Amino acid sequence: MMNRRQFLTMAAGISAAFGVTNLPEPVAAALKQIDPQAIPKLLYLQGQSCSGCSISLLQAQSPSPLTLITRYSQLAFHADLSATSGSQAMNLIERFINGEAGPYILVLEGAIPEKMPSACMIGDKSLARILETAARTMDAAVAIGACACDGGIPGAEGNLSGAIGLPEFFSQRKIEKPVIQIRGCSVHPDWVWQTVVHLVKIGMPKLTATGSPHLFFSHSIHETCPRYHDFQQEIFAAKLGDRGCLFQLGCLGPQTKADCSSRWWNSGQTWCIDASAPCIGCASPLFARQKNMPFYRMKKKKG
Repeated sequence: MMNRRQFLTMAAGISAAFGVTNLPEPVAAALKQIDPQAIPKLLYLQGQSCSGCSISLLQAQSPSPLTLITRYSQLAFHADLSATSGSQAMNLIERFINGEAGPYILVLEGAIPEKMPSACMIGDKSLARILETAARTMDAAVAIGACACDGGIPGAEGNLSGAIGLPEFFSQRKIEKPVIQIRGCSVHPDWVWQTVVHLVKIGMPKLTATGSPHLFFSHSIHETCPRYHDFQQEIFAAKLGDRGCLFQLGCLGPQTKADCSSRWWNSGQTWCIDASAPCIGCASPLFARQKNMPFYRMKKKKG
């Protein structure tokens, strides 16, 4: 007899073999219609980050990362993936942000050091200066990860760099350009690539009140959690690894909207709650904002 994990692994393998993917219908249809010659390029810049989101994007499956950046999008520049560097890289970036290289989508991973511009330079220019110029020429902007959306770990309470996300950066400068916000630390590759495909072929996806794609961030993790019944019955885990709802151990599922419970991570192998770890709210705008809100809380002993 197979356990649940073995069954899911087998099902994922069969699905991949027959070309079945976990794609929303509009995105699946769009993939078939994309004309490679008409795809805007992606100018992928990085601010204060650990590159975790970039690493996560390379874990995409069906389509593979190679297919995604050569057929369904055109990755013009990425500091970690591009072969070009030095003055050649700077010339490339300048051509795009000055509007000389045609249509492009600006993608930002990482926070912007608002109070410490020299902390994040690209060539001889601050990230802020490059973003201000790009705002005039880009077709759209996509903020990838908690850092790019809201400041994330670099923007935690007490930080010295004044790290902020792209939406706040644009707001401070009265730049009225929409920003698609894909939160997570790190992001799920599906959230990003499927959003890019939707943006390229269909147009701006429906967004939530916090600027995230409705396709992935419309329901709280709490309401779709497999341990929701335990919450209703007040069956709470006393320590990590216990059965029962993880709310009293700090689970932030009630304030976090994402489809982790149905999408799963690591090629469909597991996700936080399945591994008996509380949700730390990495897809919430409140992620890592306050010192008095730790990721994990221990249940207080009675008496």
